[in-house]
Amino acid sequence: MAEIPQCAGCSQHILDKFILKVLDRHWHSKCLKCADCQTPLADKCFSRAGSVYCKDDFFKSVRLSLCS
Repeated sequence: MAEIPQCAGCSQHILDKFILKVLDRHWHSKCLKCADCQTPLADKCFSRAGSVYCKDDFFKSVRLSLCS
C-alpha cells in the first residue's frame, strides 16, 4: 500500500483526488501559494531558492537581485 503524502504547506495528509508536486514536495491545491503575496497558484508557478512564487513576484525578485 502506498504511503499517504503530507502537504508541504499545512503538514496534513493529502486525501484529495488531485495532488500537486512542486519542488519534489507534495501540496494540497489550496495550500500551494506564492511565498510573497500568498496568491493561490493553480496554473503556473515559479521557483527560486526553494520557494514558489507567482509570475509577478518571481520576476520582481529577479529584478531586485540584479539591481543589488
